[in-house]
Amino acid sequence: MAQKTTLRGRFLKTCLLMILLSILIALVLVMGMLAVFISQVPGEDNIVFAVLDLLRGRSEGISQILPYIVLGAVLLCLCVAVVCIVLTSRLTGQIGVTLRTLRQDADRLQAGELDFEVLSCRERELDELGKSLESVRQRLKTAANAEAKAQEERGLLMANLSHDMRTPITAIKGYVEGIRDGVAGTPEKQAHYLDIVYSKTLVLEKLVRNMSDFSEYELGRMQYHFEYVDMLAFLTDLGEEYRLEAEEAGMTFTCSLPRGRYLVTADRSKLKRVMDNLMSNAIKYSRANGAICMTAEGYEGGLVIQLSDNGKGIGSEALSHVFDSFFREDAARSSAVPGSGLGLAICRSIAESHHGKIWLTSRKGEGTQAYLYLPLQREEDIL
Repeated sequence: MAQKTTLRGRFLKTCLLMILLSILIALVLVMGMLAVFISQVPGEDNIVFAVLDLLRGRSEGISQILPYIVLGAVLLCLCVAVVCIVLTSRLTGQIGVTLRTLRQDADRLQAGELDFEVLSCRERELDELGKSLESVRQRLKTAANAEAKAQEERGLLMANLSHDMRTPITAIKGYVEGIRDGVAGTPEKQAHYLDIVYSKTLVLEKLVRNMSDFSEYELGRMQYHFEYVDMLAFLTDLGEEYRLEAEEAGMTFTCSLPRGRYLVTADRSKLKRVMDNLMSNAIKYSRANGAICMTAEGYEGGLVIQLSDNGKGIGSEALSHVFDSFFREDAARSSAVPGSGLGLAICRSIAESHHGKIWLTSRKGEGTQAYLYLPLQREEDIL
């Protein structure tokens, strides 16, 4: 890579080149004038005598050599002026081309054109300006790509929600029409229809909550109400709730919790939101008659909660994207597994807001393990 020069250095080099060329031109003109003078004044000693008379102030020497001196001075001034004009024009022209190129790049940025590269310049100062423009271009392009991706994700969100809401809405409409038209003629059948309608409204409520939570997450306006939470009591209550959910889905659920007191500073509702999502995923992606297990243990000043299943697992390539918004391993909307791809993205945001971490490990065909780490609150800090 060629070494960059400064504008000052280029100007100094140009000035030095002007001086050297001027000296060279002066020497050439002096030699030329002497040659002309010798040819015009015959005799070998005439030039010597003329110069001596000029130095002594005699008019004879001056009258002989003065015309040549004047002619040489005029020619020297003209040649030096031409050299200065040429070199200055060359320098300003090169700098002007670079500045016009940078201005064109700036105009392209202002017009919203981002698919180009700001080239480097010979001059260090202009090259730094070019690098600044390139940095601005890259940031603008990154922001534009992020905005385009956000627009695509918002469109995907609406498509996913319309797809996922269509099924429960259709079911609710059908069962309500059945009740209204007298299809459910017995109290038992009516109760059965109402139970189904209620279960579908829970699905709709969950979808709306997902959308609301993601909107708050995307806008950075998710509200938290932190308090001291006894995690063993919290997880014990969750364990009872999840055992019923697993049994309703035809699965087994086991819960193994350590003894002791584990306090964290957390928002109960948001923390339950994380655990509910992990449990929902474990049920959705487990095999028939599968097994789900929840455990917890202290680790490096915190509590690690593990929720594992023996379901179909996640591929290694998809595992690195599961916390991306709207990501689903099965992107086809024909999949029988409902979901909008927002749950784990929201879970990560909540975990980070609690100064914790959330991650998954999985092997295809063997199951998935979800981990949630929360820092513990020291007892002495509470008092």
